[in-house]
Amino acid sequence: MTSTVPPLHAPGRQASPLPPRAERVAAVRALMGQPDRSVRHLALGIRATARRHFDRHVEPLIEATWPALRGTPFEEKLRIGACDLYASAPYTALFCAPRRPPLVRVVTDVGNLLPLPLPALSLLGRAAIEALGRVAYARQHRSIALISAFIVVVDHALDHCMDDPPALRGPRLEAIIAGRSPATSPPLALTRALAVAMAEGLDPDERVAFERAMERMTGWIRAEVRAMLGEPDPAGLGHRLAGVEGTIDGLLFPVHRFAGEGARAWMYDVSLFVQVMDDWFDYEADARSDRATPVTTGDWTFADVAATWRRSADGIEALVRASGLDSPRYVRFVRESYVLMMHEVMEAMAERPDA
Repeated sequence: MTSTVPPLHAPGRQASPLPPRAERVAAVRALMGQPDRSVRHLALGIRATARRHFDRHVEPLIEATWPALRGTPFEEKLRIGACDLYASAPYTALFCAPRRPPLVRVVTDVGNLLPLPLPALSLLGRAAIEALGRVAYARQHRSIALISAFIVVVDHALDHCMDDPPALRGPRLEAIIAGRSPATSPPLALTRALAVAMAEGLDPDERVAFERAMERMTGWIRAEVRAMLGEPDPAGLGHRLAGVEGTIDGLLFPVHRFAGEGARAWMYDVSLFVQVMDDWFDYEADARSDRATPVTTGDWTFADVAATWRRSADGIEALVRASGLDSPRYVRFVRESYVLMMHEVMEAMAERPDA
C-alpha cells in the first residue's frame, strides 16, 4: 500500500537549539487552543466502552500470561495507552464512516438533524456508544480492545523486555508473534496471546484485513530495529513513518468494512501529529539517548507540530462532511470533541517526567 502521509519537508535541516521543555509545552497548548469541555461526555463514553472490553478480553490474557504485571507502572500505561489513546481512533472512524453500521447511522443521523446544543449532543453520543458497547458490534469491540493492547505491549516488549542485540530482536519478536518461536518471558507470552486472540474467529474478509494489518505491523517492528541500529532514514524521519502507518492499519482493521480510505488518511495524520508532538516534548531525553529522532536532527521543528495539528483538526471536519453529516453544528461538535481528546493526550505527555 502506498503511503498517504504527505512529506513534511525535504530532509536534512540543520538542528537548532530548542527552547526549554516548559516553553515547548506552552507553545503546543497555545497552538491547540482552549478546548470546549462541554463536549467531554463523548470522550468519557468512548473510554468507558474501551475499558469495559479491555477488562473482558485483555485482562484474562494478562492473568494467564503475566499476572505479575498487576500493580506495576506498565499496567497503568497499558490501560491508558490502549483505552484512552489507541481505541479512540477506530471508534471515531466508525462514527464518521461513510458506510456506518445501521445502529450507528441512526444515532449520528439524529445528532446531525436535531438542533441540539453541543453538551446535549455529547450526552447523546456518550449514551449511544456505551449502549452499543453493551448490546451490539461485539466483534468490533473485541478486536479494538485486542489490537490496541497489542500495539502497546509490542512497543514495550521490543524496547524493554528483550536482551537480544537489535539485529536479532526484531526477527525473534516476529517469530514469537507468529508462533514459530517460544515466548520465554511473561511480556512475550502476553504478546503472543494477544496475537492469537486477534486471529481467532475471523471470517474470510476479516482475515484478509487482519493479515494485511499484521504485515504493516511487521514493517513497523523492522523499522524500529533499523532505528536501533542507527541506520539512516532517507526520508529524514528517523524511521517513524512505518510506526505511524503500521499502528493505524492495525487499529483500522476492526472497522475496515465501514471506514473508507478517507478515515485511514485522517488516522495517519492524527498518528503523525502525536509522534511529532511526542518527539518535540522529549527532545532532551532523546538527545541523551543513542537514537536520533527527527527533532534532535532538526528535521522536525515547531512548524511541523503546527502543520500536523492543523491537518488533523481540519481532516476530522472533512471526514465528517464526506460521510454525509454536514450540519455546521454537528461538524463543530465532532471537531471540538477531537480537540478535547487530543488536549488530554497532550497534557498526559506534558506531565511525563523528562527521563
